[in-house]
Amino acid sequence: MLVEDLRTVGDDALRTQVCVIGSGPAGLTVAAELAAAGLQVLVLESGGLEIDSDEPAFTAIESIGAPRAEPDRIAGNRVLGGSSHTWAGRCGVLDDLDFANRPWVDRSGWPIDAGALRPCADRAAAHAGLGHGTGFTDEEFWPLSGRTAPPDSLDPASLRPYFWQISRDAADRFDCKRWGQHVRDVAPTARVLVNATVTHLDTDATGAHVNSVEVTGAGGRVRTVEARVFVLAGGGIATPRLLLASRRIVVGGIGNRYDQVGRYLMDHRCGVVATLRPADAGAALERFGKYVVKSARGRHTFLHGMALSPALQRRESLVNCALWLQEVPASDDPWDSVKRLLRGRPRWRDVRIMLSDTGLLLDGARRRLVDGVGIPHRLAGVEVRAMVEQTPDADSRVRLSNRTDPVGMPLPQVDWRISEQEDRTVRRATELLVGEFARLGLPTPQVVPAALPGSTDPLPLTDWAHPSGTTRMSADPRHGVVDQHCRVHGVDNLYIAGSSVFPTNGHVNPTLTVIALAVRLADTLRAALPATADPSAARLH
Repeated sequence: MLVEDLRTVGDDALRTQVCVIGSGPAGLTVAAELAAAGLQVLVLESGGLEIDSDEPAFTAIESIGAPRAEPDRIAGNRVLGGSSHTWAGRCGVLDDLDFANRPWVDRSGWPIDAGALRPCADRAAAHAGLGHGTGFTDEEFWPLSGRTAPPDSLDPASLRPYFWQISRDAADRFDCKRWGQHVRDVAPTARVLVNATVTHLDTDATGAHVNSVEVTGAGGRVRTVEARVFVLAGGGIATPRLLLASRRIVVGGIGNRYDQVGRYLMDHRCGVVATLRPADAGAALERFGKYVVKSARGRHTFLHGMALSPALQRRESLVNCALWLQEVPASDDPWDSVKRLLRGRPRWRDVRIMLSDTGLLLDGARRRLVDGVGIPHRLAGVEVRAMVEQTPDADSRVRLSNRTDPVGMPLPQVDWRISEQEDRTVRRATELLVGEFARLGLPTPQVVPAALPGSTDPLPLTDWAHPSGTTRMSADPRHGVVDQHCRVHGVDNLYIAGSSVFPTNGHVNPTLTVIALAVRLADTLRAALPATADPSAARLH
């Protein structure tokens, strides 16, 4: 993929078959898939090759709802590669139940089922730096990994095993994939323009077809990009913001005939619900730790945790929730020093730290290379963390603020809501974990007071930079923004890629599902758009 700066290209370079707005995992996956099929793709990225000093002004929000971890910042990054610049690489698969219409979860149900994404799973895994796209959750993990399941299984009536897979960058074995570092590997029929901030979608007089987008670069110069098809991939906050701000022709914003754009804002609420003393946690970390699994793409790390069983969710009217053990390395952990040294980023005291416990290093090397399990660290603590699904709420939403960013775009006003159903779910999940640890003979976690059954204290949970739901997928345009193919209702050539199309978000990190949906969207567009060198071909119907 050719990377250029908007400031250095002529107007003839601003016409293409497919224009993708946003260069995060969703946008670059769509671009890579279409370019591989010979289609002309232009990706527009508001940021540059690195995060600039003006990023806070461009990524500011006006938060008026529940407290957020970063109350004045959009989740994501204004830089080539988008949110992958700072993500942690943890991936999982939504449960079948997450797609279903659950009577106890208002506004639940997708217009597609889990099976619609399975054909895209392996390609999605390859884009994400993963070894496997399916077959690694619940009890499926054990045969996939060539291991025997533990004899002391979880009680399936309450909790079930759940596994997350950690992304691995082919160029840096100690890091997860950073999409921005790999854009030049994409086919040359795709180009990306950096420092290109899209400020308006321009439609025809009916609002049913996008003709072009306005792009503002350095110095405030406004340019126009024309395409047959447009894909918004700006994330759960920036995407509805742009739709709402594109209101010159369509009053109220594009795709917003039924006042659905920006509604149903969800995130994952996550935090510490219990702790274990490092000296007591050995058996628990062995039982619910990390595993290394070989695949055709290399060695990949999996984290073993647990999630609420579907039966329990139905029986007690709970939303989905997962729990896992999180090691907190000490400041003098030898393995952190090894990692910094091998990546060429050592501190002056790292050699001394490594020499202080060569036994731990030798044991870790054996465990990793021979046993295929996690490396032991010198720990400051062990946390039990929970991540809970959010209940869809039409009043949890993104609107436009009266404040503006440096190019005059209204800032997003974020009114994020949380619910009692989520709190009840987390307390019940914590109670079940404590009971299962006792039954399995594992050490008793010290539960934080707010997570105890019956507590009314605020739970120590915060958003997890996973905004979703704000352009939700629906069969009926009165209840959402995009159809089952991610096309904006009522607009024939505008599509959305990213977590903003999720009707519900389950308990799991969204990136793998985002990429699978992006692969599926690319297949839809590839079937409708012939590979051609002429971007001015007739419009897509």
